[in-house]
Amino acid sequence: LVTIDGAIVSTADLTYVDNGTAWELYMDTVEIKGSNIPLLRSILDGGLRLSSRNLADVLEQTVSSYTTPRPIFRTTYLTKDGSLRISRDQDDNVFVYIKEESETSEPTDYSNVPSDLGINKLWEGFRESILQQ
Repeated sequence: LVTIDGAIVSTADLTYVDNGTAWELYMDTVEIKGSNIPLLRSILDGGLRLSSRNLADVLEQTVSSYTTPRPIFRTTYLTKDGSLRISRDQDDNVFVYIKEESETSEPTDYSNVPSDLGINKLWEGFRESILQQ
């Protein structure tokens, strides 16, 4: 089974709403990083991004019924330092976040992720389970 991997990296502006208990999100850009699709990887990691805000502006100007979504993200902090929190999106999906200690706030480096459509993982799994090597 061939797999397609990668990370979706989004940027947005956040605005406090409801007396600081929620965030309104205004999406800006979307990128795919660390894709394992050969050839496409270099294009995606080279800075190709969807400017969702610009696209939304065009849609609002050309489609009279379109309004750019600005979802609300509600957060309840369970610890004073904010290290444990529960958030709900506009559809009431629940997300639990735990803040991890980190030496750096640098973006994830995907240079060691192979762009092989997961064939190496498939071969390793086959060798381990079928060939027992």
